[in-house]
Amino acid sequence: MATTLTEQNKEYVPHSWEEVPCPFCAATAARPHEKYGPGHRYTYVQCEKCDLVYANPRPAYDTAFVDTAYSLYDVESHHMKNAGQLDAGQRRTVDQYKITLGQIQGELGRKGAELHPLGSILDIGCHNGLFLKAAQEEGWQTTGVDISKAMTDAVTAYFGIPTYCAQYHSLDLSQHGKFDVIYCSHVIEHIPNPNEWVAKFKTELKADGVLCLNVPNQFSLDRRFKRGLKKVGLKKDNWELWRTPDHLYEPHLKSMRFLLEKNGFRVAQAFTYSSRESESPSLMSHLAHRSLKSGSKLRILARPV
Repeated sequence: MATTLTEQNKEYVPHSWEEVPCPFCAATAARPHEKYGPGHRYTYVQCEKCDLVYANPRPAYDTAFVDTAYSLYDVESHHMKNAGQLDAGQRRTVDQYKITLGQIQGELGRKGAELHPLGSILDIGCHNGLFLKAAQEEGWQTTGVDISKAMTDAVTAYFGIPTYCAQYHSLDLSQHGKFDVIYCSHVIEHIPNPNEWVAKFKTELKADGVLCLNVPNQFSLDRRFKRGLKKVGLKKDNWELWRTPDHLYEPHLKSMRFLLEKNGFRVAQAFTYSSRESESPSLMSHLAHRSLKSGSKLRILARPV
């Protein structure tokens, strides 16, 4: 993701560093896990208690860091240019999201012919709104949240979907009542206060609702292989100097299960998926993603307890 230093091709140099406990369990005991970034200047450690891999020490997570890392976030949005009409690539993305929605609806036990609307869905980090567009087409009542005003304005203008430009943890959504589904895709690894977010999910989700979280899978086969090559000196990080280490931690199933159970959820389903497909019906894909959970991205469907 581009930063404010991208166009100038300037190097990101942290103005200060901070030592942090584990973001999931607050333990301080951790073992070295991986060096990464330009010249391997950044360090991931692995928590001795919950196994989370997290950056420590890390650049101070302050206004300067947030502005550098995210102020150009909205220029990466793919806004609809023809009054909300989708191009072929955007239509493929929407159709792909419908596979994800099918997984969520299957967990809820709901089908399109049974209810209208199917229920209410909140997308946190809604980006260009294509997941919400897919949900809208499937018959969901939709609401979005994002930190980019350009994105939230576009989603509302093009799709008629109510959106909020805000930091989720400080947003009051009580006027919407409780949601049937909360969807949060590749966002939580960027925020320093995951327990606060998951606790808020619990208060805003119906008792029989579903929380869908997509996160990186730190222990995928691909990542394990690349780390092995780095350790023996056969691979170097391809890391642009202007990048910020915006993944504050790199989750995996064990650590995510700990975080969710700590905050009153149970994991109902957990499986991996690739960048190109949420889940293929092939036997090999089922083995890789459902049984071995070896894919690079992890999807968790959780229920309140």
